[in-house]
Amino acid sequence: MAKKKPEEKAETFEFEKKEKAGEEVEVVMPETVSKAEYDDLSDRYLRLLADFENFKRRNAESGKVMYRSGKLDMIDSILPTLDYLDMAIAAIKDEGQRKGVELVKKAFADVLSREGVREYDPTGEEFDPKKHEAVMSREEEGQAGKILQVLKKGYLCDDKVLRHPMVVVGK
Repeated sequence: MAKKKPEEKAETFEFEKKEKAGEEVEVVMPETVSKAEYDDLSDRYLRLLADFENFKRRNAESGKVMYRSGKLDMIDSILPTLDYLDMAIAAIKDEGQRKGVELVKKAFADVLSREGVREYDPTGEEFDPKKHEAVMSREEEGQAGKILQVLKKGYLCDDKVLRHPMVVVGK
């Protein structure tokens, strides 16, 4: 049978009375703490600290994802307004009124541009169902699988498709 070693004693900690917010708080700590207890508490403290740092990092990442998702939802709800402005520009006969609506559309487009949104015109590209929404097809020689016309503009935000363009595809 092996002899038991006497427990090693860690440093002695002494705490004095401390005042906190006008109240006296006395921390009671035994005169000595065994090395095993100290190591166990130290390990638990380090694990809790690491867990808390991981929690802060995950929370910050989650906040960024939620912010971006909300931003993209808001932008997506504004995009039809740009379509309406395009329709108004096409319908207005008076040059002065048309320029006024064009300025409003440009202001909208500038705000969206600062947020990373840009128009996506795939005319002439190969049709990709992940990027485009085909609503019609048309016979054209040598244009099979190519996008012939864009019926409704598409928009990208940081290379993520916000709205797929509605297109006519050649057969």
